[in-house]
Amino acid sequence: MKSLRRQLSWGLTLSLVGLLTLQWAVVTFTIDHLIQSQMRARMQQEAEGVLAGVTINTNGQLVLAPHVMTASYQRPFSGRYFIVMLDESHKAKSRSWWDVELPVQALKVGEEQVTHVTGPESQPLLLLGHGYRKQQKNITIYVAESLVELQQSLRMFHWLYGVFSLLGLLALLALQRWIVVNTLNPLQQIKESLAKVASGELQQIHASGPAEVMPLINEFNRILKSASQKTRRSRLAIGNLAHGLKTRLAQLQLLSGDATAESDAQLRQMIQSCTDDIHQDVERELKRARLMGDVYTSQYTDLEVEVPKLAATLQKIYSEKTVAFAWQHDGQARVMIDREDMLELLGNVLDNAFKWCNSQVQLSISVEHAIRVVVEDDGPGSNAPALETLLQRGMRMDESKPGSGLGLAIVQDIVQHYHGHIALAHSERLGGLCVHIALMPA
Repeated sequence: MKSLRRQLSWGLTLSLVGLLTLQWAVVTFTIDHLIQSQMRARMQQEAEGVLAGVTINTNGQLVLAPHVMTASYQRPFSGRYFIVMLDESHKAKSRSWWDVELPVQALKVGEEQVTHVTGPESQPLLLLGHGYRKQQKNITIYVAESLVELQQSLRMFHWLYGVFSLLGLLALLALQRWIVVNTLNPLQQIKESLAKVASGELQQIHASGPAEVMPLINEFNRILKSASQKTRRSRLAIGNLAHGLKTRLAQLQLLSGDATAESDAQLRQMIQSCTDDIHQDVERELKRARLMGDVYTSQYTDLEVEVPKLAATLQKIYSEKTVAFAWQHDGQARVMIDREDMLELLGNVLDNAFKWCNSQVQLSISVEHAIRVVVEDDGPGSNAPALETLLQRGMRMDESKPGSGLGLAIVQDIVQHYHGHIALAHSERLGGLCVHIALMPA
C-alpha cells in the first residue's frame, strides 16, 4: 500500500534537491561569467594603456615609455604580462615574462582574441589580444593575467555556497517534513474517529480536515446517518413483528392449556383467529420486503425505472380489485434521494392508497426547490380530526382491515430524516385521501 506521507516527502525532497542544484549551477556559472567579463574589461584598459605608451622610432623599432613598465610588469612571474608586436621579428614584452616565450601571432586591426593558456611556472593565464593601428603601423598587443588567485577564490566561493546550500536544503527538508506531518494530522484524527465509530463510541465522524477531505467526511457521515436510520427502522419493524407473534403465540398457549373450553369447534375458531393474525403480521412484513425489491445503496432514484416496478408489485398484491394507476413527473426523472428510502416512502404511501382505493390511484412528483410527492386515491378518505392522528404510530383508519398502523409513521420518519414535512388532506380530484410530502435532500 502506498503511503501518502512517503509520496509527498519523496516528491518534495526530489523537487528541492533539483531546484537547489539548478540554482547552484546557475549562480556559480553567472558569477564566473561576470568575474571573467570584468577581468576582460580591465585587461582591455591595460592594453589601451600599453598602446598609449608605445612608439615606433625611425628604425622601425618599438619603444616603450617608462610609465608602461609598472612594478607588476617588472617583477618576474608576477602574474601580469604583456607583449607588443609589429610582426614575428619585432616584439617587446614585459620583464615579468622572463625568458618564457608564447606562440602568439599578429592580429588584424580591430581583431580580438581571448584564450586560456599556460604561462610561466605553469600558471593558468587569461590571454587577451587586440589589433591596433598607430603611426601607420599595425600593432598587436597581448595582455595576460594569472587566474590562480581567481580560481582559488572561486573554489572557496563554490565550497562555501555548496555548504550553505546543503544546510539550506536540510532545513527546507525538515520544514517540509513538519508541514507534511501537520497537514496529514487531520487524517490521523479521522482514522481515530472511524475506529470509534466502528467500536460504537461515536455515531458520526467528529473531525475537521482540509477542504479537499471535508466532502469525503460529510459524505461518510451522511452514509452513517442513513444507515443508522435504516437500521432503526428495520429493528423497529422486526420488533413489531416479534411482539405481534409473541402475543398471538401466548394466546395459543393459553388456549391449548384451557381445559374449560366448551367445545372443540369454539377452540378451533379461536386458534384459527390467532393463526390468521399471525399470518397477517408475517404477510405485512413480506409485502414490505416485496415493495422494496432488490435493494442496493444509491444516492439517487430513477423514477421511470422504479415507479412502474413498484406499481406492478402493488397490482399483484391487490389483484382482487382492478386499480387504475397513473403517475407523472415534471421532467426530472432522477431525484437525489437514497433509493432504499425513496422506495420505502413510496411503497408505504402507495400501499395505503391501493388498500383503501376503489379503483383509482394517482401519483405526482415534482422537483424544484424541494422534492414534492402527492398521492391521491378515490377511497373513503377520512374526516379532519382523524387525519391528524393517522401519522401517529399504531393508528389505523379502519380496525376491521388488517394492518398495524405503522406505514405512515415510517413515512414520517423518512420525511424527518430529509428535513421535510408530510400533510394529509381530502382529495378534491378523486374524493379520497391526499398525501402531500416535501423532501429537502442535503
